[in-house]
Amino acid sequence: MRHARSYFGTVVVDGKIYVMGGIDKEGVKPGGSFGSPFAEVIGAVERYDPQTNTWMDMSPMPTPRCYSIAVNSMGKIYCIGGRSTPLGHPLAVNEVYDPVTDSWEKKAALPTPRTVVSACVVNGSIYVMGGIITTSDGGSYSELCEVYDPVEDTWSVYDGPWPEVPSTSLVFDNRQYVCNGVWLQIYDFAGASWMYGPDVPGERQGRGIVAVDGLLYTLGGCIETHSFPFYMDTPERVSSRGVFVYTPFGYGRIPPEISILSLKEGGEYNFSNVTLEFSIKQPVVWMGYSLDGQANVTIEGNVTLPELSNGHHSVRMFAEDKYGNRGASETITFSVVNVSLVNAPLSMSFIVAVVVTVAVAVVVCGSLLFLFLRKHRR
Repeated sequence: MRHARSYFGTVVVDGKIYVMGGIDKEGVKPGGSFGSPFAEVIGAVERYDPQTNTWMDMSPMPTPRCYSIAVNSMGKIYCIGGRSTPLGHPLAVNEVYDPVTDSWEKKAALPTPRTVVSACVVNGSIYVMGGIITTSDGGSYSELCEVYDPVEDTWSVYDGPWPEVPSTSLVFDNRQYVCNGVWLQIYDFAGASWMYGPDVPGERQGRGIVAVDGLLYTLGGCIETHSFPFYMDTPERVSSRGVFVYTPFGYGRIPPEISILSLKEGGEYNFSNVTLEFSIKQPVVWMGYSLDGQANVTIEGNVTLPELSNGHHSVRMFAEDKYGNRGASETITFSVVNVSLVNAPLSMSFIVAVVVTVAVAVVVCGSLLFLFLRKHRR
């Protein structure tokens, strides 16, 4: 990363990783205590493109924060809660970042100021769970879950307690990955069991962890260093710029996941040129579609299915990755109805009938003209 940091927000939008805020320089901790007054909280935002392995600075956060949560809802990034200093009071700040315009906007504040929260997005709504609500006696944890509606810009309380959830974790491929310092712990929901992955290089706290195209990225974190002799040492914690990539179990054996976006099952369309738009959740080397059970047609992106006749049709998408795994979408059945003859393909019998009609009309008109001229010559 361009900026060394720990305890920051991180999120993925359109295959790119965004890291936001955090603690830049932690400085010396007297007696090893946490949260030195020398620490610097930053609002810097940067974006990483895994395809080009490059970083770019973006517009900074209006409110510099550490320990805030960042989530993606409908293509925009919401940064909620956190602290303005490492030992400061929890914040209620809710700010949204638009990656398209590279701009920020303030939204309705979190009803209960909190820090070190966990969050998830369900059907566009943001669920903010747990976290620290006070700073006295080291802070007390909350079991509260509050839900934010980005469309209405309103908050509500979700009825039910939530357990404390590690802030540096994610769920991917039906497994939860928890990155705590040097250990990578993996919970398999199908087998209801924990396992350990390989140790993460560098013992760091406050890392970020995200998944892009089936790979897991751990970013930043806080490195603790010591001088000699250790018994007289006051540890120094310094934030890191390092990024490590982890290949999870099953990588390279998971077929592409394909969704058809432009057509609905059982839908009816009153036009013959039907658009086929789709999404694929991982890189592929080939994609195509089958219309009405016919042979696959290779494509490079969204296409138009031209001049479909009235009646029922079906379409199915296919894709293949570089490992030879082939995925398929659901078969979508739809209908084309009330397409006018202007838009419909012309049959040969119709064309012949038109030609014959025109020919007869020409003969009749010619005969009448001949008789008319003959009469007037007399």
